[in-house]
Amino acid sequence: MNKFIIAGIVTVVLLVGGAAAYYFLVVNAETDGAEAAPKVDDRAFIYVEIPPVVANFDVKGKMRYVQITASLQTRDTDSSQTIKDNIPLIQSDVLMLMQSAEFDDLNAADGKKQFIKQIEDSVNNMFKDGPKPFEIERAMITGFVIQ
Repeated sequence: MNKFIIAGIVTVVLLVGGAAAYYFLVVNAETDGAEAAPKVDDRAFIYVEIPPVVANFDVKGKMRYVQITASLQTRDTDSSQTIKDNIPLIQSDVLMLMQSAEFDDLNAADGKKQFIKQIEDSVNNMFKDGPKPFEIERAMITGFVIQ
């Protein structure tokens, strides 16, 4: 009978030891090495519209006009105010970007995507060294007219 008690105690100790080892080696390893879930930005979007910009193009001897209206999306109120305070500067830069683009590129879907990226980069570069952090989520073309 003593052998059964000793065998039972040894079995219980091994089971408890195995469960503890499993907990510390497997369960803790999964939670310790895991990265924290990314923080979701729950601030509301703020949209600032850039008034229409018109550029002219000479296409095969004909004068063509392109009018683009853009909007900038941000979640930061300081950034939206910076955009609003500098609308003429941004319009001027968009006009310069349009004049350096090719007419056919602006008319194509891929060209529009590339132009939007250029607007984003340009606006970010304008204000990146300002006194406050500047952030825009993205630029959008909200109006596009070719004549």
